[in-house]
Formats: sequence, C-alpha cells, structure tokens
Amino acid sequence: MSNINIAIINYECGNIHSAKKAFELALSELKTTGNVTVTNEPDIIFNADKIVLPGVGAFAECLNKLKSIKGLRESITERVHNDGIPMLGICIGLQLMADKGFENIETKGLGWIAGNVEKLCPEDKSLKIPHMGWNEVNFEKDDGNFSDLSGENFYFVHSYYFNAKNIDNILATTNYNKPFPSALVRNNIIGTQFHPEKSQRSGVEFIKRFLMWKP
Repeated sequence: MSNINIAIINYECGNIHSAKKAFELALSELKTTGNVTVTNEPDIIFNADKIVLPGVGAFAECLNKLKSIKGLRESITERVHNDGIPMLGICIGLQLMADKGFENIETKGLGWIAGNVEKLCPEDKSLKIPHMGWNEVNFEKDDGNFSDLSGENFYFVHSYYFNAKNIDNILATTNYNKPFPSALVRNNIIGTQFHPEKSQRSGVEFIKRFLMWKP
C-alpha cells in the first residue's frame, strides 16, 4: 500500500486526540507509511488522501463552527466531491451530512446524504437516552470490505440518529429497541454513528478498512 496522508478536521467539535491515536495505530498495523494531521487548513486538506470529520456536540453549534472557519467547508467539498477522495464522518461528523437536523432547532445540514437527523425515541422506557456504551453493529451489505465486521460491538454515545431517506445508503444498522442506521455510505463518503476511535480493537479494524477502501 502506498503512502497515505490523512487529514483529521479540527473544528472544535471532535475527539481529536483519540482519533489521531487510533488512525496512527491503524496505519502502523497496515505497515504502510503516511501522516495523520489534525488540521483546519485548506492547503493541507488539498494534499490529503483521506479526510476524517469527527464530531461531538450539538448539530447546529458544530455546523456553525465548521462554516465559521475560512475556506474549510469549501476545501472539504472540493476534495471530496470534485476529486473523489474518501471521507469518513464520525457521530456528529456523519450527522452534519444530512439534509436537516432537528436537535433543539431545525437546522439545514450539508445535504451530502439524503435524510434527517432525528431524536432517538425507544418505546422501551427502560432504555436510556443518550444511547451510551457498547452495541452490536450489523453490516447490511456484503461489500467485501466492511461486512466482515458485522456482529462486532462498537462504542456509541448519542441522542439523535440519521434517518436515511434512501435504503441504499444504509451500510449498517444497530438495534436500540428498534433498528437505526449506524453506518451510512454514498459514493466515496462513509459515516458512522458509533465512535471507531473509542471502540478498541473493533474500531481499529474498521479504520484499517476505511484506509484500504477504494470506492
């Protein structure tokens, strides 16, 4: 595998330290050279082979922070949509790709994957919100890349989920009283509701597959 330059986007809404460490470990286990750079600088993003958008926080606040950094949204958009390099959104990083978010107030999202971000409302009142802790992820598609991780447990912490409009975009589901999409994919964009950077061995294996992913 050739050298991989990874840009982890820093817009003050993510587990930056954990993500950097997890990606560095995945790179070393793949025995490939590369760099993991935490950045919000367009020049570095334009030279990246993979982009990671982590995220923790409220939808509207995180979107506003992303938009407020000069050239950041534009450079990500150009690299991902025009140049077609793979991108991973994590938790809020995935949710921001929706058409709209309904956390506290209705907010227009990036519109990269059709659907809305809505509140988790399990009918079983013994299930707490936020959904926090380990849960099983079932990969729906036999894509020959991520599907061998089906049935593995990953770490979640969220009160909202991405209600995808198109079933073809659902890569994986997780059950919390009822199934919800826990990983989505569209062309060269993939997103997870779970946190691979906090999911120990399963998370590192997922990151390794993302680094090898050639959509």
